Amino acid sequence: MFPYDGRAIASILGTSLDAVFTIDEQGVIVDVNAAAENMFQWTRSEFLGANISLIVPSPLKEQHDGFLKAFSPDRGVKHVLGSGSRLDGQRKDGSRLPVEVGISAFVQQGKRYFTGFVRDMSERQRAEDRMRFLAAHDNESGLLNYRGLAECCRRPLEGPARVIVFRLEEFRRFSIIYGEAWGTSTLQELARRLGQFLAPAEIAARVREDTFAIVLPTDVAGRVAALAQNLRQPFTQGAMRFPLTATFGISQDGGEFEQLLRSAQWACDRANLSGKGGIHAFTDDLHRSSRRELQIETRLRDAISHGRIALMLQPKVRLVDRHLVGAEALVRWFDPELGTIPPSEFVPIAERLGLVGGITDWVLDQALAEVARCVDPAMTMAVNFSALDFYQPDLLQRIRLALARAEVAPARLVVELTESVAAQDVQLVKARLQEIKALGAGISLDDFGTGYSSLSYLRQFPIDSLKIDIAFVRDLPDSQDAQAIVTAIVSMAGALGLATIAEGIENERQAELLTRLGVTVGQGYLHGRPMPPADFHRLLKAR
Repeated sequence: MFPYDGRAIASILGTSLDAVFTIDEQGVIVDVNAAAENMFQWTRSEFLGANISLIVPSPLKEQHDGFLKAFSPDRGVKHVLGSGSRLDGQRKDGSRLPVEVGISAFVQQGKRYFTGFVRDMSERQRAEDRMRFLAAHDNESGLLNYRGLAECCRRPLEGPARVIVFRLEEFRRFSIIYGEAWGTSTLQELARRLGQFLAPAEIAARVREDTFAIVLPTDVAGRVAALAQNLRQPFTQGAMRFPLTATFGISQDGGEFEQLLRSAQWACDRANLSGKGGIHAFTDDLHRSSRRELQIETRLRDAISHGRIALMLQPKVRLVDRHLVGAEALVRWFDPELGTIPPSEFVPIAERLGLVGGITDWVLDQALAEVARCVDPAMTMAVNFSALDFYQPDLLQRIRLALARAEVAPARLVVELTESVAAQDVQLVKARLQEIKALGAGISLDDFGTGYSSLSYLRQFPIDSLKIDIAFVRDLPDSQDAQAIVTAIVSMAGALGLATIAEGIENERQAELLTRLGVTVGQGYLHGRPMPPADFHRLLKAR
């Protein structure tokens, strides 16, 4: 090291931005630099002769002499200060500042002295505090984010608490339409409302784009209902008013944070399935069903990619002479651990995961390959399509390619859709069906009469046949009401030039009555359960 003399060292220390103190073994200050005066607001004359504990706040003040005796240059500062080199210093007015301390020891004229280098860490502390705040808070709303919420909830809460998750259903769509500024303004308005609604110790966070969480005491039913009412008030921006629907899920009572949040999210998802805008509390039954859904989710992709989903065909017969005229393509999934999983259970999950298009394409290819094996050119194959399929702009092209691969005429394919599918977006579905009709495929409206706007669909959609829902067939021939409904459907279909298909026929009495009423085609256990394609072809040959 360069051999500095005393004047050079004094000059360097005098211009240092760090405060420099030299003290003896009793902690008495024997020298300070100008930065020490500026940092701690004492003058040089006030410092000299005073104990260094002058700038040390309690409780370190009382322990300071022990620190000096324990100090060893070889071991550094940490073993003396305990918590490390970052401490608080105390100014003349009693205010504190974060400081970083370095200590060295030397011997002069037989006496031991210590030099302390003290750096003001206020700016760095403010920057670190700001970084911690940003890391724990959502930038747009100012609410806690998931990380911040988790940190708060891992600390002991004041008594038992529940996590409530709510989703603003239209938020994402409106954000796309009206832009980022609209989204930020709405989030800030939501944060303001939550701030007015919640008590100081209660917590709110934004955990996903359109999903929020709050932590409330266990008696939450009334509070959640009040918050739901508050959020029903439209959000305003200028002269425009935007009503948003909030769907709530309430967690189980007690448990770790992640468990509470997960159970509230499950409850919110279940409330959404029951109808947007609802409030759903977590229960043991929901826990069991949610665990099963999660198991299905984790296995579904593997089942699709490894061919564990099987095609089944259910025969359709012309009722007047019981001639086999076609089949409906169905899917079955058997999992070694979960057992048989019906489509009603796994198809909604496939839709949520974005897998349903792949399933539709697979069923379409397999079903058309089977109908191609049928010698009778009039034999048709009905394939069910999901609502999400109709949102895909390439739906017609996918159908065209499947027909080409199987070398099957379009007239042998019947596209089945339910009323619930039709209700998703009437104009979009209408446009897709017109394209399919122009291709030459048949179109059948399934579950007819169970709800929505059945009659309006008959007027708007290019339908060839109506499938009478099993709910009306099941009660035949004993129910006069069911008989009257079927009679009305058949009469209306005949007037419109549409064929009718009755599903769920289980006995001869039902089949005979439906034949007398004029139903065209029958489907059900009486005429054949869903069966593997090989069994269907054997049945076809036998007839």
